Amino acid sequence: MAILKLNDVSYSYQNQYQSVEAVKNVSLELEQGKVYAIIGKSGSGKSTLLSLMAGLTLPKSGEILYDGDSIKNLDMEEYRRDKASVIYQTFNLFPLMTVLENVIFPLELKGMKHLEAKAIAERHIASVGLDKNHYKRFPNMLSGGERQRVAIARALATGSRLLLADEPTGNLDMANGDLVVKLLIDLAHKDKLAVVIVTHDLSIADKADEVFQMNDGILSRM
Repeated sequence: MAILKLNDVSYSYQNQYQSVEAVKNVSLELEQGKVYAIIGKSGSGKSTLLSLMAGLTLPKSGEILYDGDSIKNLDMEEYRRDKASVIYQTFNLFPLMTVLENVIFPLELKGMKHLEAKAIAERHIASVGLDKNHYKRFPNMLSGGERQRVAIARALATGSRLLLADEPTGNLDMANGDLVVKLLIDLAHKDKLAVVIVTHDLSIADKADEVFQMNDGILSRM
């Protein structure tokens, strides 16, 4: 069964000048163990679609199901914290927290005791190729690739089975971008996560299991 299913989902918003149909009647099923690439130009609606999957925005029409339940019926704060984790182009790390503190934070936020949270954080930091030498470093002491790995470790620590990556290589050089993409692919295939990568980088699409194109709010399989 699909972990996430979109049934005829649409979303529109009103700007200063007009009503914009950002997502138009999108239907999509995401399975664990696969990497999905959604490509499209800026303004095509792909980031809005990702926000809908993440529960950051609710559709105007249609339905989004997580494990068969409509996300409208779920605790949205819990869904965004524990079910669907977003990895951003700008990393979104807390600048005044160390690497270890950044990964621990969402665990303690949901009431986990510090020692348990620390052990989980350390395990996931190691899983993205960082070691103890990174624990006490602040984000501005890291390379872009290292910061994105910390962001991925934080997403993994929550136990999410759905990782949504919005232009995850946009601020990285080619070498670091390739490492991050390989990491996301390995996580999908080895740990049975559903990974969605929204990107304009066609080289990422070549590595995905399934590729879709977003154009003027319409999603089509390539």
